[in-house]
Amino acid sequence: MRTAILAAALTGLCAVAGRSAPPQPPKVEGGKVIFQTSCAACHGTDARGGGPVAESLKTKPPDLRRIAQRRGGTFPEGEVAGFIDGRTRTPAHGTSEMPVWGDRLARAVKDEKEREGRVARNVEMLVAYLKTIQE
Repeated sequence: MRTAILAAALTGLCAVAGRSAPPQPPKVEGGKVIFQTSCAACHGTDARGGGPVAESLKTKPPDLRRIAQRRGGTFPEGEVAGFIDGRTRTPAHGTSEMPVWGDRLARAVKDEKEREGRVARNVEMLVAYLKTIQE
């Protein structure tokens, strides 16, 4: 009887603990890590545009938590991916002769096909993360 009560109590505690902090999908967690290591210097750890490098830039980094708000409430995944991987140019990310992002997300990978796959996965994770932080 005591074992059954203890088991029920533990199950209840686990259920409550699980509700307070639902785990993020691995894609989102991976995107958060990439963001913190590759984007936060300019965009800030909170993605609002106030990173430690932001003041020294010609173009102020945008608040990435308001992408959907600026697009009428819809998060444009393809457009965001284009800014990250360099398909869509933005002056703040540099010229096409020196892409700042895209390949940077898999620079250490020597095999071109493998590098392209890694870049695509990393961009996908970043987009997934940015989508979750929209206000």
